[in-house]
Amino acid sequence: MNVRLLVIRLCLILVFGMALPAAAQDPVSTADPAVSPMPPSMRLTGLRSVYQQLNRCSTAALTIQLSYYGFTDSYDNVIRAVNPHIEDVATRLEEMAAFAATQGLNAVIRFGGDVDMLKRLVAGGFPVLVENVYYDGVTGDAFRDFTGHNRVIMGYDDALGVLYSYDSLLGNGEDGQGRAIPYVDYDSRWKPFNRDYMVLYRPEQESALQAIMGDHWDLTYNLEHSVAISQQELDESRADSYTLFNMGESLARLGRFEEAAAAFDQARNIGLPVRMFWYQYGAFEAYLGVGRFDDVLTIARSVINDTPGVEEVYYYAALAYEAQGDLVRAEANLEVAMFRNQFYGDAAAALTRVRAAMGGG
Repeated sequence: MNVRLLVIRLCLILVFGMALPAAAQDPVSTADPAVSPMPPSMRLTGLRSVYQQLNRCSTAALTIQLSYYGFTDSYDNVIRAVNPHIEDVATRLEEMAAFAATQGLNAVIRFGGDVDMLKRLVAGGFPVLVENVYYDGVTGDAFRDFTGHNRVIMGYDDALGVLYSYDSLLGNGEDGQGRAIPYVDYDSRWKPFNRDYMVLYRPEQESALQAIMGDHWDLTYNLEHSVAISQQELDESRADSYTLFNMGESLARLGRFEEAAAAFDQARNIGLPVRMFWYQYGAFEAYLGVGRFDDVLTIARSVINDTPGVEEVYYYAALAYEAQGDLVRAEANLEVAMFRNQFYGDAAAALTRVRAAMGGG
């Protein structure tokens, strides 16, 4: 066993000090035996091709996914409604789900996905939006060239061993019916985003979608499953900084902030891509949850040094300043967050709270 990974594993055991819940012990199989067998191949039709603007793959993928449900509005209008500031380089799945709700659609966001789950959803008639890594190849350094990229999975073929996607950057395949991605290659690009996925559905489709997702319909079960995936990678000496980061993200969503902070510490010590905190914010939640406000500010400043456009980091910096009693800096950061994204509801609520505490009403 690699000595470094052995040390990491021992540290995690000492910090966590407990076994995973029984329901989360099997991170491999997501299949529900009650669900009927899948066809050997499937491609969903009726999706619109969209080619993205710079740093707008999220809204492009969302527009593609929405088009399956009859959405005909322009991609530009989706941008204006979801990430209107030109320097905004990231859009959370939750922001996309909120926009889908304005179109009469519900959304479910889950983690720890696998190819089998993607296939089951597609076979059930649901295209799936996923977050992946794209390497722009500018520097030749994977950590510098790492950038987030969203695409829509809309098909698969077991005989060929491929998923099919509509991709706003890389296209929709030679025949325009889906860009092929080998099953064996998929996880390496999905893993850095905790293998997350978002499904949109009409309200009347909820029972059908719930049957497909099985136990993963329950968010707590799903997050514990995601923790178990990371633990299995540690147990099998397949862990890297993404493994630990994913563990931190899932634990933070479960409210287990001490454990999450320990996992994030290990991930940061090993090394993470420069842009990692452009897209994922569980570390902010974990460090705030355990009172490590300086860590929140350190990460926020590092992001802002690379790009000023991530409104979330201003929000989390503001929460750290607020917790420290520095309401002036908290207000200033929240104002920047709102300037960057006028639709940022959490920032708006925090700004109202901070101003009230300052006596400004």
